[in-house]
Amino acid sequence: MEHTTTIRTELEQFMAREDLSIIQFCEMADVETETVHAILGKKMPFSVEQLDRVTYGMRLNTGHFYEHYIEECLVESLPDWRHIKPFLYRCEELGKLECIRQTSYLWLDNTNYAPLLFEVAEDFFIHDKHAAAALLYKNIVKREGGRRSERLALCQYRLFILGLGPDKEQNVDAANRVFPLLDQLDDIDRLDALRELAIAYMHRKLWDLAKDLAQDMDDEANFQYLLMHQPNKVNQEPLKKPQRPMFFYMAYSNYLRANICEAQGNYKQALQYTYAYADLSWVKETDEETQYWLNKCKGWARSSLFLYKMLTGDVSAILDYVNCIEASQTELMPGLFKIVRAANQQDIKVDYFLKKFDTDIAAFMVREKAIVTYTHKITPDLYILFLYELAHYYLSRGAFDVGFQYLIDGMEKAFEVDNKSCIIKYIGLYEHSRLFASRETDAEYKRLMGGMYLNDDY
Repeated sequence: MEHTTTIRTELEQFMAREDLSIIQFCEMADVETETVHAILGKKMPFSVEQLDRVTYGMRLNTGHFYEHYIEECLVESLPDWRHIKPFLYRCEELGKLECIRQTSYLWLDNTNYAPLLFEVAEDFFIHDKHAAAALLYKNIVKREGGRRSERLALCQYRLFILGLGPDKEQNVDAANRVFPLLDQLDDIDRLDALRELAIAYMHRKLWDLAKDLAQDMDDEANFQYLLMHQPNKVNQEPLKKPQRPMFFYMAYSNYLRANICEAQGNYKQALQYTYAYADLSWVKETDEETQYWLNKCKGWARSSLFLYKMLTGDVSAILDYVNCIEASQTELMPGLFKIVRAANQQDIKVDYFLKKFDTDIAAFMVREKAIVTYTHKITPDLYILFLYELAHYYLSRGAFDVGFQYLIDGMEKAFEVDNKSCIIKYIGLYEHSRLFASRETDAEYKRLMGGMYLNDDY
């Protein structure tokens, strides 16, 4: 960006307007005379700290001249890293992200500066300065081009982590940019990348890919764990550690695969994977962090064992499962959904539990129904699927008023978020029970179907 004025001309005009000599201005701004001479004479580059002092002396906001500084001191002159690095950090402090973008883009072609800029990006990332880190990572990715390197792989992985959100398709798009670079990551970063990618693919119901990544994570962690506990190994602290204790990746691999098998309806296999991560007696470490994750895994295994026993037809497990989920507000609704789904699959009567939690269910329905869906990509899956299972449960037991109300409410939300697979399920359920629908219910159904026919996407 070209400016009609420069730092030098604005400083000259200010000093003339205020009738100040160089010495007087330096005393007022608490800046050395060499700095002002450097600005006025363009003899040498000056630091961002010196610029901030001059800006303060001119009674301007800090950062006022940063765009000028890029052009005059980082483009036209030959600055060294001692000036560039502090400038990047100061820009981050002031939220001047565009200045970071411009500065990094200027110097990434320089083979000396590219790794230094990456180090700054990593430091921003570690200290939760995510917006600035993302800008640097994106510029590095552009400059790396199609070259396969550890730096490119790490940048794509960091961008994937920073971009994770409720949009499952967007998460998978970012995961797809990391996937072909997994072998470029070191062993430790690859472990965490495998975990995060498996979760992203699982949420998008890409079961086979998620399962393969979980298996890779298990294999990698097993190998690393064996290395850690080799006989006669010198006991020294590793230079780099994963985000979790090493045993966790093996346990979590089984946890993920159990969840995938559950989603695929393979409850017996899900039970076997759960038994695998329920028994962690082989873990050798006893430190506080290990104990924390051991307890986490045991907690997951306890409720999951009851769940999968219930889903395989063991009615006696339902009460134990309810005892696990009712203590947690975040687990209650997903757990009740699974109970009703099991009841439909195994023809189990669960009226007692629906009555026990009817207030919680009603509050959940009111809250979720009122939520305005802000993008078709972000779907309230639990609400839609729970309503479907409740409708199925009550309709199959002759409670038609309640069942059809759940069906219409769920179908309406499925249309709202354009969840085609759920719409098809609702249509099938309605047609199966249509003879028992009231005129009012049938009119509501036809209204919803009329909206579908008007939609060009169908």
